[in-house]
Amino acid sequence: MGFTLLSKRPLDELDAVMWEMQHEPTGARLIWLDRAEENKTFCIAFQTQPRDDTGVFHILEHSVLCGSERYPVKDPYVELMKTSLNTFLNAITFPDKTLYPFSSRNEQDFRNLLRVYLDAVFHPLLHQKPEIFAQEGWHYEVSADRAVSCKGVVFNEMKGVFSSPDAQLEYEMNRRLFPDTCYRWVAGGDPEHIPELSYEQFVAVHQQWYHPSNAYIFLDGALDLDEVLKILDDEYLSACARRTPPPPVPMQTPVDGGTATLDYALSRQESLSGHCWLGLGYGAGTFRDREQLTALQALCDVLCGDNESPLKRCLLRKGLAQDVTMQLNSGVLQPTVLLTVKNCDENRLEEASAAIQDELARLVRDGLNHQRICATLDNLEFNLRERQGGWMPQGLLLATQVYGSWLYGGDPAANLCVGTLFRQLRQQCSEGYFEQLIDRVLLDNSHRCRVILRPSHTLGDERAARESGRIRAAAEGWDVGMWEAVRYLQTQTEAWQTTPDSTEALATIPRLRLDQIEAEPRMLPTEVETLTGLSVLRHTLPTHGITYLNLYFALEDLDRESICDASYLCELLGALDTTSIPAAELSGKIRACFGSLQSRVEAYGEAEHFDRCRVFLCVSASMLNTKVEQGVLLLSELLQNTRLEDHEKMLEILRQRRAALTQQIAGNGSSFAMTRAGAAFRVECVVQEYAGGIEYLQWLKTIEDQGMDAMPVLAERLQALLARVFTGARLTISVTSDAEEAAGKTADLLARTLPIGAFTRPDRPVVQLCAPRREGIVLPTDISFTAMSGPFPDANRGIARVMKRVVFLDHLWNSIRVQGGAYGTGMVLRNNGLASLYSYRDPSAAHSLACYREIPAFLKTFTVEVQSAIIGAIAESDPLLTPRDKGKTADAYHWKKLSHETLCRIWQEILTATGKDVATYAERMERFVGQSAVCVLGPRSQLEQCGAELETILSI
Repeated sequence: MGFTLLSKRPLDELDAVMWEMQHEPTGARLIWLDRAEENKTFCIAFQTQPRDDTGVFHILEHSVLCGSERYPVKDPYVELMKTSLNTFLNAITFPDKTLYPFSSRNEQDFRNLLRVYLDAVFHPLLHQKPEIFAQEGWHYEVSADRAVSCKGVVFNEMKGVFSSPDAQLEYEMNRRLFPDTCYRWVAGGDPEHIPELSYEQFVAVHQQWYHPSNAYIFLDGALDLDEVLKILDDEYLSACARRTPPPPVPMQTPVDGGTATLDYALSRQESLSGHCWLGLGYGAGTFRDREQLTALQALCDVLCGDNESPLKRCLLRKGLAQDVTMQLNSGVLQPTVLLTVKNCDENRLEEASAAIQDELARLVRDGLNHQRICATLDNLEFNLRERQGGWMPQGLLLATQVYGSWLYGGDPAANLCVGTLFRQLRQQCSEGYFEQLIDRVLLDNSHRCRVILRPSHTLGDERAARESGRIRAAAEGWDVGMWEAVRYLQTQTEAWQTTPDSTEALATIPRLRLDQIEAEPRMLPTEVETLTGLSVLRHTLPTHGITYLNLYFALEDLDRESICDASYLCELLGALDTTSIPAAELSGKIRACFGSLQSRVEAYGEAEHFDRCRVFLCVSASMLNTKVEQGVLLLSELLQNTRLEDHEKMLEILRQRRAALTQQIAGNGSSFAMTRAGAAFRVECVVQEYAGGIEYLQWLKTIEDQGMDAMPVLAERLQALLARVFTGARLTISVTSDAEEAAGKTADLLARTLPIGAFTRPDRPVVQLCAPRREGIVLPTDISFTAMSGPFPDANRGIARVMKRVVFLDHLWNSIRVQGGAYGTGMVLRNNGLASLYSYRDPSAAHSLACYREIPAFLKTFTVEVQSAIIGAIAESDPLLTPRDKGKTADAYHWKKLSHETLCRIWQEILTATGKDVATYAERMERFVGQSAVCVLGPRSQLEQCGAELETILSI
């Protein structure tokens, strides 16, 4: 089969055997982690070194999935979303590599995906279809009055990215630290330079870099290796001859990158004073320095991980910053450390720089808190051994760890196992290792730079003017032939986008049959008990020696302002002194005991009675089974004895939360817009809006503006709320664990340490619905987020789930993403009988709103078979879950009163849905569109273009 086995070795921590192989005819490399993992993962990676800021590799990442020789449909990626049971399906551009990963628990589905992905990367239609480049990258459009504009999916996506000051800071830091390597360039593409890329250059780059000789293939899980190797060799690799692979990423000689100053966009509602950012960037060694990199990751937390960390505390105390962060950027040849001082007065930037140097020098001289370092090492080790990848499945997490060494000539297994790494670091802690690391990397480092970001109220307008100027200058140089060429490409692109794929082309996409799908969804174990007088939800699952706790304290009797108070109280738990533990000591204890600890206000609308909703303050923690008693006692200390007396620290935390939430809204406005629009119809959304949405942001800003004057009264309210909420009468304990005694031990300890209290839950929450709104909210961004939310009583019917997939992939995707150029779009159905439509990083909110209103007409004429939508709806109904996620999802089902029988009924309705059934939902969608509220977040120019769709335009 063309592959030679190079090595085979056990990885005991993973219960795996790692196979390393090479395809001799082409030089393609392959790693397989052979382990008993049902979710099988594939990833093919190419080393991709950008040579400019045009984002060519990012555009390629999008474009190869727009049709291939064997699968000549316009968007195989979308067809796979329709027809696959995948648990992950995507492509990812990194600064020096591009990954094409997928995973699936179904063997046939895995083989189907494998063939489509391999054909996409090696035989894409982009060589014959310039329309693909025009759609995914950029192209000019000419209106009827000869006005010229620029469109493209990546073009608009990166406009959204460049709205983030964090992204701007990191890009400029890399440009300064790596002037001679690929890391100086923006791999995703700078919107001001993306239009410099020609179609011919784009095609040539694919030919150069997307070849088996430059391929790194990763496999994980219980799969048939011989079958996979046969597909790889017979169908794709054997037809290619070996080439000299691209040269490796060169090592950057350390340089002093000097100081760069640039602007970032700030809302006109914010004062320019006190909003400068200072970034200090440092070279941190190479990918081979795993011990040093792990120590630096720990050091970032020790120095700046919370407000009690010494470097952050120093700058906060001196009034030199509102927040200070420090992060290690790894996974590349030469990792970096970025220290960021946020919201500093411009005339105090030098003072801030000097304070950083002085405090670091003091810490080297006087020594760090070694107990705190060891606590952070405990926390890091817990999370590395837990191996939970957040948004990515575990197989992809392992793939990124492999690529982080393998692509640079290192051992593929170097980052997979923990081994004695942390034991060595703990031993070196007392020997001055971490102090020496500060001196070497942060104080006496010749590889460094400084970046200053200045706030601007006019940057968005200036960017728009520069874009208009570039387009105008280009158009002025066009002769008649060029005008015709631009119009021709535009016409061809529109025709290609709007012409349906032929039946023959669609038939090439491999599909699962309905009889290859499980008959019902997987059951999540839940036992409802009363232990020591407390309500308990027990989920017995294999958790590998970890216990996950969720403590739900009922809040149905709180009004809107009290919901804001409760959400802010969550920010304070663990950040202030308790009766017996100072805050500086508390942060170390939390890290030593817990893998994770967070508190937040949550709401769960019932699935049958839409006017009913459970509301909680939920405290979530993970810990080793051996630390359950220690962990529960520490949680009880936080809940009962947090002292709300240090008003200055409380105000610091509030300001940091307000600034972070502002950036979150600007970066991920779709979810905030959907929630705000939905607050007119469901209490669940009202709670989410006042606990973490735009209303909460306004509440934080009001308190911030009042400053210390507001804190005594607020602290008094919070103290009363703490005593009122954290009682046994309000508590339900959820325990997900493989330790049988964990639930009983937790209930017993909490019953002894928490007051019983008194609580009578009202039938319905006190919180009232908001008035329906059609509003625009101005953001300092170049793109928008457009949401429409409204009541949809059939949300828990299987046919509605199929209809949602049809609307998303057959209407919204084509009209808003493909033709409109938005980076994302979709439809959401909530179990509480609410539906939402959204767009993400959208160049035209008005166009998206018009597309939403076209849905009823689209459904009325819908006649296509829905088997693919059925499969997609089933996949969506049965996502891949970690043990932690299984416990939390089972809790949600309990609170929503979604029984397994109801889930099975929805599953069967999905499997038996027909195209005629879907078409009948046209009338329901017409009612939905007519009753819905609208919320658009974006630049004022886009909001004004929405016209009568918006009744008000607000600035926040």
